[in-house]
Amino acid sequence: MRSLILCISFAPFLHYAIKDNKFHFTGRKVSRIEHLLHAAIGLTLALVLSHAVLGNHLVVLLSLALFAVAGSIDEYFFHRAIPGEESDLHAKEHLALMAFLIVSLITDYLQVNHWDFKAVWLNLREASGGRL
Repeated sequence: MRSLILCISFAPFLHYAIKDNKFHFTGRKVSRIEHLLHAAIGLTLALVLSHAVLGNHLVVLLSLALFAVAGSIDEYFFHRAIPGEESDLHAKEHLALMAFLIVSLITDYLQVNHWDFKAVWLNLREASGGRL
């Protein structure tokens, strides 16, 4: 169940990433160096997805750190004054990736608690001091 949820929650990111990649061949042609950075970013995110599904949190965190390095280099050197359409795609990709990471954390928590929503709710309520 957890694997299915994670794969479905990764789909919006994948959709926008594919659109962004197509844009690099039609809207704004990118250099070979930028293509290599995009390949590194894609590889790190493939590691994030696969190890999130497997539950290897350390590999997910390390992959996210590598993603942050490659993504920061890409943003700093190549994404100054990019077209609005590409900027919009990047914003949607970033939001979709954040949503995937949140879903990953939630599903991990639910799995540890045997998908017992009532117990999870009671634990959260107790942790909040009864404010929920």
